[in-house]
Amino acid sequence: MGKLIAMVGLVGSLLAVAVPATAQNDLSLVAIQGGVGDPLTLAASGAVVPFFLSGSLGAIALVQVASPVGPNPDAHMFFYNATCTRIPVSAGLPLTENDIAFLTVGDVLSGFAPPSTDGLIALAKADASGFRLVPLDNPVHVRVYEFRPSDGLSEIIEPIILDTAEFATNVAHWWSPLRSGATFFAPLQTDSVVTDLWLFCPLSTIVGASSPEPAAFGVDPGGTGDAQFTSTGFPQINPRLPAFPGSANNIRVRIYNADEVFKRDFQITCTCNSPFVSIAQSISPFYGLALPGEALDGTYTELTSVPAGTGLNVGPRTSFTGYTATHTVGSAINTFYGRLQNGSQLSIDGPAVVTER
Repeated sequence: MGKLIAMVGLVGSLLAVAVPATAQNDLSLVAIQGGVGDPLTLAASGAVVPFFLSGSLGAIALVQVASPVGPNPDAHMFFYNATCTRIPVSAGLPLTENDIAFLTVGDVLSGFAPPSTDGLIALAKADASGFRLVPLDNPVHVRVYEFRPSDGLSEIIEPIILDTAEFATNVAHWWSPLRSGATFFAPLQTDSVVTDLWLFCPLSTIVGASSPEPAAFGVDPGGTGDAQFTSTGFPQINPRLPAFPGSANNIRVRIYNADEVFKRDFQITCTCNSPFVSIAQSISPFYGLALPGEALDGTYTELTSVPAGTGLNVGPRTSFTGYTATHTVGSAINTFYGRLQNGSQLSIDGPAVVTER
């Protein structure tokens, strides 16, 4: 009976926030949703893709770039560590039409960053100075292959694409799959079964802000973020990427047990590339609470960006994406790895805050 009531309530909530077709481009909605396009489609302006060398997800990172539409002779990669600080090395990757190219991240970063560095790669076109990136000449496909030789784990990381080629005039598709909300399920965390969470929250280091102009090496000293495009010509995203340096993203975490009973409500911080290895240790011990009515039968978690004020439409929010991997400790067998299910913060929260549901 409880599940039936909950389902009726859910349907009612969805109807309450349904948006008429004529209002799909309402800026009040765009401002909280992030992108909604397909991250595996063509990236018109560029792409941001996470990489791991620390072993938390992989120890070897191989970037694959394809240029099916036309040539990109000045395609270039900037590298950032886990706090979105620029690593002082870059790599050109000239591409002809229908070309496909590969690059081993560890080889490029050798001597410029610790061998266990995790971070983000920004792929676009180098300007004449070579110190900042501008939009590509032609759309590309990008992904990163991760390998962990210690146990044989192999995974594919999808890109965050800037400006979906097929929907270039629609701001709702400019960034993908960054959103302002996400959900995931995790079984009871034990000594042998563990779930890891990775969150990716880029800062304006990557693409610049509206003003002032970025300084050398892509470090942006600030900017209002009011323009539709950044100072380097890349599309903006709503919610905006926070300014660098010293910025972080607050993510609200709400945990429910398998009977839809609300259990925990708190915040975690995501900055650029943030791994939470073993969620019972790095996020909350509740995930390992093996008691009836607690986490014994698993948990359902909602992650949403945190408004600065009260009410769902007050204050800045965060654009983020991420992955979970549930696995047997010490083995790559039966690793269930995948990107977070996502949505806008407004859609996931519904018209009322969770403590009132």
